[in-house]
Amino acid sequence: MSSVDGFVDKTIDIIRHDDKIEFRERGNDERRTTIVVGQTIRWENKDARPHRLVSAVEIDGRPLFDTGVIRPGEHSDVLIDIDLYSKAGGKPANVISITYHSTDAADSRGELQVLSAARRGRSPGRW
Repeated sequence: MSSVDGFVDKTIDIIRHDDKIEFRERGNDERRTTIVVGQTIRWENKDARPHRLVSAVEIDGRPLFDTGVIRPGEHSDVLIDIDLYSKAGGKPANVISITYHSTDAADSRGELQVLSAARRGRSPGRW
């Protein structure tokens, strides 16, 4: 998957720590990465082995996203657009969590917290 015009909003490194695969957002100590619909995530493989990341959520038996195989030193970009957000159960002005894992490491688990824009309509204070 590729990003729009090569622009990346957040980068998550795929690393091996104590012989387990971990996902760490650069500049963030949290295990969860927070993004807004419309942003692009880059997963960069810092491990010595290739990895393929897929979402836990499936639609018609297929993962919501699939990075394809990411070889050591390479990366894959995924745009979290409104279509993907909606398929994951997202609604306007809401937050959802999308978990993912490496297909070769059953105990690996990452999480994206995805925020959508507020819905159009009433102005605050006008109920």
